[in-house]
Amino acid sequence: MDLQSLVAAHMPNRHRPSQMDAAAEDRYYRNQIILPPPLGLRLLGLIATTAGVTLFLTGVIKA
Repeated sequence: MDLQSLVAAHMPNRHRPSQMDAAAEDRYYRNQIILPPPLGLRLLGLIATTAGVTLFLTGVIKA
């Protein structure tokens, strides 16, 4: 066990979660799920850069 886990295990927890009924618990966990954003420019740029580098390296190796 590392030091951080050992310290965290022995820290007092002053905040006690409130009791929830089943519907409230379902809502809580449903709100915790974060769906990935749709394909954006950042991902498309990463794919294009990867493809470009791959094609460049393939061309350098064959030359």
